[in-house]
Amino acid sequence: MSEVASCSVLRYFLQYNVAQIIRVMRVRHAACEPCRRAKLACGHERPCTRCRSRNQMDHCVYRDRPFRRKIHSDRIRKQSIGGSICVDALTTPPLEASPISGVLCTSSSQPRRYPNPGFLGVPSHATIFNHVSSRAPTGMVVAQQEEATLSPMSSSPSDAFMIDQTTLDKANHALSLLDQLQVSALASLVRFWLKKGVNLALAEPFVETCVDAAVDWRDLSTLPAGSNATTQRARDLLENSHRPLTFHQHSTPSEYLQQMTGKNLRWESLGIFLTAASRAALDTSSFAPLYNSDERRRGLIKALMYLGDCCLETCLALDCLNDLQLVLQYENLIVHSQVDGDQSYHSWRRMGDVASSLFALGYHEKIEADSSDVPLFVAELRRSCFARVFAADKSLAVFLGRPPRVTKEFCYFQVPLTMASAWNDADGTIKRDSNSPLSYQIISGREPNDEQTLNYTSDTVCSAVFALLKEEVLQLFRKRHAFCETGIVNDLRQRIDQQWQDLPAHYRLTTGLKDCPLGPFSRDFLAGARLEYLHTHFLLGFLSQRKVAEPDEALLKTASEMLSIVVEIIILRDRMANSGTCLIWKVAQYGLPAAGFICLALLSSTNPDSHQFSRSKMIQDLSVLVAEITIGAWIQPGEPNYALFAQATRTIQSLLDSLTAAKEQTSKTSDSQQLINADGADSNWDPYINSQSWELEMDFWASLAEHPTLIN
Repeated sequence: MSEVASCSVLRYFLQYNVAQIIRVMRVRHAACEPCRRAKLACGHERPCTRCRSRNQMDHCVYRDRPFRRKIHSDRIRKQSIGGSICVDALTTPPLEASPISGVLCTSSSQPRRYPNPGFLGVPSHATIFNHVSSRAPTGMVVAQQEEATLSPMSSSPSDAFMIDQTTLDKANHALSLLDQLQVSALASLVRFWLKKGVNLALAEPFVETCVDAAVDWRDLSTLPAGSNATTQRARDLLENSHRPLTFHQHSTPSEYLQQMTGKNLRWESLGIFLTAASRAALDTSSFAPLYNSDERRRGLIKALMYLGDCCLETCLALDCLNDLQLVLQYENLIVHSQVDGDQSYHSWRRMGDVASSLFALGYHEKIEADSSDVPLFVAELRRSCFARVFAADKSLAVFLGRPPRVTKEFCYFQVPLTMASAWNDADGTIKRDSNSPLSYQIISGREPNDEQTLNYTSDTVCSAVFALLKEEVLQLFRKRHAFCETGIVNDLRQRIDQQWQDLPAHYRLTTGLKDCPLGPFSRDFLAGARLEYLHTHFLLGFLSQRKVAEPDEALLKTASEMLSIVVEIIILRDRMANSGTCLIWKVAQYGLPAAGFICLALLSSTNPDSHQFSRSKMIQDLSVLVAEITIGAWIQPGEPNYALFAQATRTIQSLLDSLTAAKEQTSKTSDSQQLINADGADSNWDPYINSQSWELEMDFWASLAEHPTLIN
């Protein structure tokens, strides 16, 4: 064949194939959505003939990239950029009527991935785009929905979470330290602690499960020793922690707990176990298998707290916040407050972190179980989370004199609705009165049993409802002349008393603690509930004082009862169990402020018969408080809040010495006047000249110690 003929044949072949390619490309036009869904031929016009004939021109829309498919190798290549370790998302939250229609929900059973960062409320951009989607043509919405369903955020880094090397290194570090612990002995310590009738207030449903899971995981770990084995175990824990906790309306607690045990063990499970071990060591002075001295016990507590921090930070680094992580964050905050002290910045910062997670999960909005796929026990857990965080925020704000972070104006106030644990399917419940958001009544078919109904849920309810009233008192503190708001103050006082009366009768302490026939947990709960009620009245009375240095009779009576209860708790501490707050916190939050105002009353008393009804009792309680702190019966140097107690003790001791000296040197009629400097040196003394009006902390005791009669 000649060269010319060969060129002609080649030219013809190329032209033929190009024509075939063009013809095929012309044939592969995408059909419009109505034709595609009906599997009918489409004319590909805009709008097509079929849609025009059916008067569906608004619905005749075309997808932008109808034939684009993901290539698995390309996705793997993109995920491997930067040397990161990838963990594919195991589940993808189902999308509703529009890609963004679910962002306004208060809570979801599935964790969300970026670009939707958790809860998005009314003022957010999601609301605007939700209106756009609702007004868009139906075909466009359907097209967006199907495109999102075919590749739900898979082109973004959100579908496969990138675990960077730093996160893996932290996980390896935490795991290597955990391997050095005696997990079985720690589990025995926790079980010994649980037998006392105490537990973690919020993580109570998970503690026993997490303890058993940690022991089983250590016993069943058959991987050989070495860095590769540790890395593989760390990866498994990261994968499990990245997996969302799934449930539906009819899920059972056992099914829920199985997602954090065995092969599904998560970093949150280990974190709760370590947190429980920390709290158990804090409450157990001696445990021979692990420690037999205070020094070794403190070292173990700090090591456990550090490991718990590592577990929590590893969970947060995965960026998939869930219920279990919020529970761990709260319990980690409590451990830091008991180890570092309530004045520590570590505790203050973690309070902010817990509040941020609460808002990100949307649990500050109304939580309902009946109208969603959330089972009752999960809804109760979320309500407990809100109530606990809300109450802790107010307590820390009052103690430190700082603004609260979780305010009621931006929250739907809610507390657990069941008296007994919903995790045990108990039938005793509490429901809210429709006329009052703070009223509760028993709707169980039987009379409540004190030992059964006084639990951590009861403490959560009491602390939260009084925290709501405390927030209103704190708002009045911001006013320059708050004591002039007599109408508001009287209304608040009536509401406080009404709230106390609305609590179930078996929640109220009516006798002395030594005469209370209940067990250690119930006795501590009754004392704590009474202190919450008195403390709310105390703050309101403090607000009403025109001159702080001269407290009135009502405030002094409240302070005297608060101090008496705290002193009785100290004396009977071996017959009490932590029902929500520890002994150190009760003394710091309730005892010291009450003692401070009693000291002010004794210093400013010019009438021999002034406060005669309780003068001897007040001096007795102050003496017992000083003695218990001085001898180190329940707190020793180096422990949290000891500096605050030491400063207060020195000041109270100076006052008692001054009173004793004046009693010996003068007659009864001149006793009180001997406490006032004759030259008027104390006329300009103000105990709050350098401190906040609501703060009863270090500055208060330092200023009180400068009183002319207390300076040696």
